[in-house]
Amino acid sequence: MWTGDAVSQVGSQITGVVLPLLVLTTMNGSGTDIGLLQACYTAPFVLLPLLAGVWLERRARLPVLVSTDLIRLVLVLAVPLLALTGALDLWHVFLVAALGGAATVLHDIAASAYLPRVVAADQLPAANSMLATNQAVGNTAGPGVAGWAAGAFGPAGALVFDALSYLVSASALLLVRRREEPPAPEPRASVRRQITDGLGAVLGQPVIRRVVIHAGIYNAGYALLGVAFLIHFVRELGQGSTRYGLVMVVGGLGAATGALLTPAVLRRFGFGRTFTLVLPFSTLSYLLLPGAGGGTAGLVRCAVAFFLGSAGAAGGSVIAMTLRQRLTPDRLLARMTASYRLIAFGSLSVGSTAAGLLVDRFGARAVLWCAPLVLVGSAVPVLTRTVRRLDRLSQ
Repeated sequence: MWTGDAVSQVGSQITGVVLPLLVLTTMNGSGTDIGLLQACYTAPFVLLPLLAGVWLERRARLPVLVSTDLIRLVLVLAVPLLALTGALDLWHVFLVAALGGAATVLHDIAASAYLPRVVAADQLPAANSMLATNQAVGNTAGPGVAGWAAGAFGPAGALVFDALSYLVSASALLLVRRREEPPAPEPRASVRRQITDGLGAVLGQPVIRRVVIHAGIYNAGYALLGVAFLIHFVRELGQGSTRYGLVMVVGGLGAATGALLTPAVLRRFGFGRTFTLVLPFSTLSYLLLPGAGGGTAGLVRCAVAFFLGSAGAAGGSVIAMTLRQRLTPDRLLARMTASYRLIAFGSLSVGSTAAGLLVDRFGARAVLWCAPLVLVGSAVPVLTRTVRRLDRLSQ
């Protein structure tokens, strides 16, 4: 599972960098087009999670993981094939983003619910740290590979590497031999009742409720930041796609650092104090971006911002994931994860759409000043006694 995820994360980051570059450069897209592209990818995070959680609760998770990898392989490979024939249009890219987002929703919910069936409860912080490190390594290697591949083969051709990564991931998952224990039989309930139970596992648990509110606000702010930074850095500052990829690589190194250090910090300080420790890094660091100029000095300043911010965000992700898994019964894990993702990641669609419109109306630099303020505001729900007094869970 870890090996397949490691390869897939690199490929996914390639697509995350290449698709916006494809729209921005090859298709001469506007800020609104890029915002809509991001919204197409993240819209399934709003529309699908609750039903997906109910559907997954009574099913083995491993076959779902393999199937969604293969679906994403076909979708991503369609873009370079259409480009090769000269038939690629903007709506094709939007459709691939939307369907790929739907497959990602199913995959991620299944993976989060599957992990506690693979490792013991006391191993979850380390296991989540390793998976978060995969994501960080993907953030590090993916943009670099994307920049090289886009230069060598064009943005569309670079997507072949992502398609191959999904093939490797599916193949690795097929080698998993551990049998999943069937879920304990429960009385049949209506879909509405099952959805309500999943939402209750998030909103009815004080800690998870505060964490998901923080995550929803944070992700909306980061969506604003991502779209505005791409346009400001590449187009307005003229730094180019290669330097943009370099900044993302440094951000990935920061995320890997944060993910790897978090289990040790958790053991020493506990969940509450560690969460409080990472928040200044994940929020305040991005205030460095709006004042960055062109040239090497601006590049270094942006790289430092993403290194520190990504380190804090990765640490927070490990903490939030482990808390949810430790505080939720196994029978509710898939539905809880689905409900959590609806709130936490559904805001990405809103943030991405708003980002494109705001950039076109007020300019990318102005949005770069606003986005970090949203990130700072996201810390308020978790700076409470309820969250800070979680240290006993680390024992």
